[in-house]
Amino acid sequence: MGKKITLLTWMAVGHEPDALESLIKNLERNHEITQVLYLYQKEHAEKLDGVRRLSPVLTPIEVAVKNPTVHKDIYNIIKNQIIPRIEGQKGLVINVSSGTPAMHAVWLILYAAGAFPDGTRLVSSQKNPKTGETSCDDVDFPITTYLSELRKYEKENPKEAYYGPDSKSKARRDALEKIRVYASVQGVPLLLLGERGTGKSRLVESHIKKFKNKEAVMVACGSLDSTLADSAVFGHAKGSFTGALKDRKGYLEEANNGILFLDEIQDLPRSVQRKLLRTLQDKRHHYRRVGEDKERTANVELVCASNLPEKELRQRLDPDFYDRISFYKVTLPPLRECREDVLDDWKKIWNTVKLDSSPEEAPMDTVLKEFLMTSSLFGNFRSLQMIAYQFVAWQDKKTAKEILEETSFEEAVPSNHLDDSLLEEFCDMSWNGATGRFKYLLAEYACKKFGTKERAADKFGCTAKTLNNVMKK
Repeated sequence: MGKKITLLTWMAVGHEPDALESLIKNLERNHEITQVLYLYQKEHAEKLDGVRRLSPVLTPIEVAVKNPTVHKDIYNIIKNQIIPRIEGQKGLVINVSSGTPAMHAVWLILYAAGAFPDGTRLVSSQKNPKTGETSCDDVDFPITTYLSELRKYEKENPKEAYYGPDSKSKARRDALEKIRVYASVQGVPLLLLGERGTGKSRLVESHIKKFKNKEAVMVACGSLDSTLADSAVFGHAKGSFTGALKDRKGYLEEANNGILFLDEIQDLPRSVQRKLLRTLQDKRHHYRRVGEDKERTANVELVCASNLPEKELRQRLDPDFYDRISFYKVTLPPLRECREDVLDDWKKIWNTVKLDSSPEEAPMDTVLKEFLMTSSLFGNFRSLQMIAYQFVAWQDKKTAKEILEETSFEEAVPSNHLDDSLLEEFCDMSWNGATGRFKYLLAEYACKKFGTKERAADKFGCTAKTLNNVMKK
């Protein structure tokens, strides 16, 4: 008995049932075919009667193909209809020889992008026109892309990856493409901006590490003791201060030949910002440990991140330091601006939190779907996590409507809400300046709370143009 496989193939319109019959016979010499996924167009359904007799495990799948020669149409059908169906399939064999040249090309493109389950094989079934002999050979196509590397990371780290390499929303695709382009440039800092919960750290762990092919040292600047931050970043020599009982490497040295990721960069003390600025201005990245005269060098790629709006971050950081780390900036869009991706995000989040006793498939009904597609989701991925944990706890006990009604969703105020520190800021402004700043904060908050400028304007009884003009000032 040979290895068990699932065969995936298009209908060979002008050559069926002979084409499928020869393909099956050739594969059955060394394999046990447990399923044949057979793609066909409705207008050729009459040919199904001739092929059904060839295999008791044949599963016809109707696909609506307007033009079988248009690569984009074929790509969308395979990507959106077929790939979800074969996810996790073991022993998948795809026949690339049947169908149009466009179909053949799309199989190769998606294979190179790592879109199919691990271990998928491509085969080509051919007939010698002179001898009439048929053959079925493996297709040697070793080309890979950065997409395949990211998909490999997703599969190897199912409880970590948030961003898919081929997101549906334009906002997310644009952000990921910027990250890919900027990360390919060595030696230039990259600044990631985005609300809390948008997955900045995950992007460093997955995408940026892959693009740069380097390991990363992750530092949460908010956790640094302000009195010891110099030592933490640059290291220190034994005896350089009370408690320095031995030499210590700093994060710069630990990240040598890799990536230094400074999260919550707004919390890095200004004294450290100034020292780090001098290090970054030198191509060899010279620095000194605290209490040491010896100059050291660190070959690091700096990536910084903040959940503050760019305007506020600029005010919080040393001006020269901000300029130095922001040559390349990428703003990660919140989930409410990526609605096309939210349902896929929900499925991925479910996989990260579900228990062995939880359903394999992510919960979904009309109530939950409506919530996911309309809620502000201010916590972004963290909001999805909160919802998922509630479903884990109350599965089979409460409906989605009851869970959502009883769960306290924090309508999180953006990081630039009117706390005391910002009120102090207003007191240093002129009246016109303070009211202008307040209008800006109010307009930004309302747009985030209600999802769009149009909805916010409707609540305020003004126009979207009015809000847009306020936020531009």
